[in-house]
Amino acid sequence: MFKRYWKTLIVILVLILLGVAGARLIAKKKAEEAAIPPAKTYALVVPSAVAEVREFDLTLPYLAEVQSDSDITIASKVTARVLRIKPAGTRVKQGEVIAQLDASDLQAKREGLRLKIGEIENQIRAKQADLNALRKTHARNARLLAIKAISQDKFDTEAARIDALQASIAALRSNIASLRQNIRAVEDTLSYTRVVAPMTGVISDTKVSEGGTATAGHPLLTLSGGTSRRLVVRVPHEQHPTRLIWGDKHCDLVPLNSTFHGLDEYSCTIETDVPAGNRVEVSLVVFSGKALYIPHDGVLSANGRHEVLVLEGERATAQPIRIRMEGVEGYAVEGLKPGVRYLVAKPDILLQAKAGVRIVTPGA
Repeated sequence: MFKRYWKTLIVILVLILLGVAGARLIAKKKAEEAAIPPAKTYALVVPSAVAEVREFDLTLPYLAEVQSDSDITIASKVTARVLRIKPAGTRVKQGEVIAQLDASDLQAKREGLRLKIGEIENQIRAKQADLNALRKTHARNARLLAIKAISQDKFDTEAARIDALQASIAALRSNIASLRQNIRAVEDTLSYTRVVAPMTGVISDTKVSEGGTATAGHPLLTLSGGTSRRLVVRVPHEQHPTRLIWGDKHCDLVPLNSTFHGLDEYSCTIETDVPAGNRVEVSLVVFSGKALYIPHDGVLSANGRHEVLVLEGERATAQPIRIRMEGVEGYAVEGLKPGVRYLVAKPDILLQAKAGVRIVTPGA
């Protein structure tokens, strides 16, 4: 019993000594770490620029298709049988009919719509006659009702029939308006069955023979004449280019008010020996005027947001902006005050500046 007591006491003393030694060691380590001088932080050197409003152009690279006024391919707007078409080698004048497509189906459809309108108009006349007679009866019964010669239920039933007839006539008239709209659409399509020459020239090739079927959107024939070339570009609807630059040649673009696979078409006339059908690399002026200019490296974009890092002392603050137009040269923007200094660097540098890293910028 006595030996067990001394063993327990010795174990407790050893544990106390180990704890004291450990505590002293930890305290010594903390003192040594506290004596280590803090690491030096270095500022991030980032170029900067001053936001300014100025006159400038923004361009985008595109491919332009070379077309020729001397080599125009005319496509059919409708699918129909070809009744007549001018053969290759025929000289034609501007406005002359060069192809006639079968319009019998469209004409029959138009006549069917007209007959339908006639039937509905007859229904309207019959219902209108019933309505007029019922209104006279209802007016007479109103006097009888005043002297209690007829029942209120009968009078109310007549009023309900009048309302029903009026609604029926209105629905029939609405149907007629819809049918007339369909007729206008058919007549618009009918106008495409008569193909005329857009200019004076010679038919150099026919794609469909008489008796064959012309398919909507497919070529009918090729008309040649003239010497100039046209450069045609196709761009998204939100872009509105004004000029085309090809080498040292410049020309103003004209909207063709047409689309190709959902892209708006623009064209300009230019003198060149490049054969029609080729594609050439051009630049389109998508913005020209006075605006706030920011280069590509001055804008930080993420998740649909665009920001400029505005320099304030040794720190940069993110300033949201709106992009008016983007080009190879940079951006036309809104939402930034002219005269402020902003950072110009690659996105990884701008992200560090946005995170609060100290900034040193040459020339600031």
